[in-house]
Amino acid sequence: MFFVFMAVENEKDRDKATELFNRYYGTMLYIAGGILHEPHLAEDAVSLSFIKILKNLDKFDMNDCTRTRGLIVIIVRNTSIDMLRGLNHNQTIPLEEYMEDTADEPVIDQITIADACEHITQCISKLNKQYADILYLKCAMNYSNDEIQQILGISQNNVKMRLYRARKALKEMLREEEKGYEQAETK
Repeated sequence: MFFVFMAVENEKDRDKATELFNRYYGTMLYIAGGILHEPHLAEDAVSLSFIKILKNLDKFDMNDCTRTRGLIVIIVRNTSIDMLRGLNHNQTIPLEEYMEDTADEPVIDQITIADACEHITQCISKLNKQYADILYLKCAMNYSNDEIQQILGISQNNVKMRLYRARKALKEMLREEEKGYEQAETK
């Protein structure tokens, strides 16, 4: 990794990169290890992820730890999954491994804007990780399609397709919940 840091010409950027590495290396290794299940592959995934981070170093804000950590997690997870797919062309990864368990939202008579936003965020967390990640990057972090393409390492058409499918899946989930609420109220 030392040589990677030396490739950064600006000393300020090199310091920022070093701080990111020191702060998030453990998290990155943990996530990659959880996906790849082999320490040497996890280290490779972290190295590849860090190269992607260095290419987009200006997008990382050291003052906003939550946003920075979220972006790093997305990058290392996608890099690890890409590596796993490359190693196992014939195997599929069960969706359940990447879905988070979230509690169902209780029915609320009057929903405030804050409650609605939180409810939508919870629905997004129930989506497929690819869809949740791309919505997070596009909506929460306001990245352009080009920036998302670089971060996720996918084509421009793939970015557009994932955004379309993610929005469609979210709308369907919200409609289904609304139908469930209406049915519960009529009983």
